[in-house]
Order: sequence, then C-alpha cells, then structure tokens
Amino acid sequence: MGKTNTMQDREMRRTVTIFLTISFAVVFASVTAAILARTADPVPTASPVQQQVQNAAIPHVEQSISHEGRLIDVTPTSVTAQGVDGVARTYVVNADTNAITAAGSQIGDTGAFTVNDEVAIVGVVRDGTAVATAVAHREVTALNGPPMDAVTP
Repeated sequence: MGKTNTMQDREMRRTVTIFLTISFAVVFASVTAAILARTADPVPTASPVQQQVQNAAIPHVEQSISHEGRLIDVTPTSVTAQGVDGVARTYVVNADTNAITAAGSQIGDTGAFTVNDEVAIVGVVRDGTAVATAVAHREVTALNGPPMDAVTP
C-alpha cells in the first residue's frame, strides 16, 4: 500500500508542476506584453505646420438657423431680433444678406428695417457667428411678398 500512495503523490506533484508552469508562462507573457505596449514608441504627432494644413483641409460645417421676432437693434452690419420666447439674437449682415420688404429685395442693406419691425430671419452659423442670409418683413413671409429676384436699386 505504501507504493500506491507514493505513485499517487508523484502523479499529484507532476500535475501541480505542469499547472504551475503553464500559469507562470501565461503571467510572464502578459507582463511582457504590457511592458512592451507601455514602452513602445507613441504614435507620431503632426508638427504645428502639418496640423494647420490638416485643419485647413477640413471643410467648415455651416448650421442653418432661423428666427422670428421684433427687431430691437438695427445697424449697417447687424440686426438683433427678440423672439416671442424673450430671447434676443444678433445676426451679422453682410454683402450677401437679402433684405426682403413689400417694396422688393435689397442685397446687403439693412436700411429697409427699423427697430420694432416684425421680421423672419434665415441664416447660418459660421465659425460660431450667426450670419443672416435673408431678413424679411413679417408681412411678406409665407409667400405674401414680391419674388425674391425682384431686387430694387
């Protein structure tokens, strides 16, 4: 009987040795992979000049916006309208802005508008700035005015 226990003991030691060897190999491989990943060269970054070229190649996305309300400020370069929600928004007016009134359309001129006029404004956000593409008197909205191509001098 003593021999049987000794054989079982040897078999048990052999199984434990194999198990420990495999476990050690897995842990060693994991630690080695982690060290290599940590010390590997980082992804090369672009130089400032390359970054500027890459940024220039990315098109700027314009977001369409619209607003209806009463004009509370009118300047040659901007209009500010306050909506029924009480929020006032300022829009840049440039040479491409179409001012639509009952008398017709004028491009790039806010002279047809005064404070307290009820208007509808359509525009885009460019680089964080709201730019009006069209400002229309409320009386000519909903297809009640002259055609937009009826530009007056």
